[in-house]
Amino acid sequence: MEFRPKRTKHKVLYAVYAALFILCVAVIVIVHRNEAKALKGQGIAQLRTITSTLSEELGANNIEALLERYTSPGLVIKNTQDARYYVLHERLRKTAVKNGLHAPLELVFLDPAHNEVQVIVTSEERPRFREPWSGDQGSLSAAFGTAGTLEMGQGSARELLAYEPVVDADGSVLGMIVARSPLARYATASRAGLLRNIGIALLLFGVAGFLLFRYVGRWLNVDEAAQQQLKARHEDINDSIAYAGKIQRSLVPSALIYDELFADSFVIDRPKDVVSGDFHWVYRIDADSCFVAAADCTGHGLPGAMMAAIGCSLLNEIVPANAHKDPSDILALLHTRMVATLNQQGKQRGAGDGMDVALCRVDRKANEILFAGAYRPLYWLHQGQLSVINGDRRPVGGGHTGEERKFTAHKLAYSNGDRIYLFSDGYVDQFGGPERKRFMNSRLQELIQANGHLGLKEQAAVIERAFLDWKGPVEQMDDVCMLGLAV
Repeated sequence: MEFRPKRTKHKVLYAVYAALFILCVAVIVIVHRNEAKALKGQGIAQLRTITSTLSEELGANNIEALLERYTSPGLVIKNTQDARYYVLHERLRKTAVKNGLHAPLELVFLDPAHNEVQVIVTSEERPRFREPWSGDQGSLSAAFGTAGTLEMGQGSARELLAYEPVVDADGSVLGMIVARSPLARYATASRAGLLRNIGIALLLFGVAGFLLFRYVGRWLNVDEAAQQQLKARHEDINDSIAYAGKIQRSLVPSALIYDELFADSFVIDRPKDVVSGDFHWVYRIDADSCFVAAADCTGHGLPGAMMAAIGCSLLNEIVPANAHKDPSDILALLHTRMVATLNQQGKQRGAGDGMDVALCRVDRKANEILFAGAYRPLYWLHQGQLSVINGDRRPVGGGHTGEERKFTAHKLAYSNGDRIYLFSDGYVDQFGGPERKRFMNSRLQELIQANGHLGLKEQAAVIERAFLDWKGPVEQMDDVCMLGLAV
């Protein structure tokens, strides 16, 4: 059966443990490579020291005399046969023993007659005088007379080799000291170090695992329990917000009702969050007249939605009982009721919450529009020309001590085919564009005027696309609500 950790704690612990394992493996590999490289470097340094020292200590006269006296292979059969040979052999032998070399030290020379590297003296017990050197003849012949190192051989027989020339008083090269060491020796030492490091790593890995699962696991248990509680609360809040959105949608009129009351219309409703502090509203008085409004309440999200619910409910209560009054009187009544509902009486100036609203009464029989606004304007597209009718610079609601709230009524005589636009400030206050600036009212006015020939549904698509293009990757700053009506 495949094992899969189900809890977040297990996933975190196993991820950390796996990361530690990978880190340990990486460290061991790096250390092993560095140790192998260091061992090989030490071997090269040892061989170079040996050859360099011997090249200075061996007598050039002894070498020259041996080569002159014994001109053929096999003439030297014992190390004690010749005193000069004996001296050279003993020096090589003692050096090999002292340094623990596994391969013999050799004194070689290049026989010009045969173009062959031959052994003169060796640290071995059996002389190999003038026998062909057993290594890579081509490589050593090419390097003859110089000092250096090289690797030769194949597989397990591969060796590390150092060489140094022996010269006479005139600087002529008489021969070369050759020291060898099998590379397997360094590999064996490196493997021993590797096994040691693996053992240490396993011990540390076991201790780390114990501490990780024993103590860190407890901390993760606490964090996971807190996370589960937070997740449950978050889900409850999301469910509550979703349900609040459902309630808010039931309070706000359907966009279809505007198509029943007007020749053409659009509604743009883009909340910043699930619920909105902006809302549109309509009330039919009779077959020829109705009230319409677009409101922007303080805040957005749940606080704004609560204010919107209060504002929408108050409009539903006040307007039917006062349908004969003009919008300025309706706003004054709305202000009084909101201050009372939110207990804002006597508060300092600017305290409390409220809303900005544009309210119109459209009378199709008299071809007349009555408008009043609290911080919100009315855009009127009349015979192809856009006019801006500004509302009063005072909100509905809010504790403004000693101020009796009054609003100005504007009367407009419209023609068939005219259009009116009511909206919150979320559209024009959106940051974006190449310089991350506000959209501004002037751009919206130009957009409406330039696309006034389109049907309102098509115009809405243009307006929304312009908003999204302007916003780009920038976060939406506020709720957006806009009404477009053909009167």
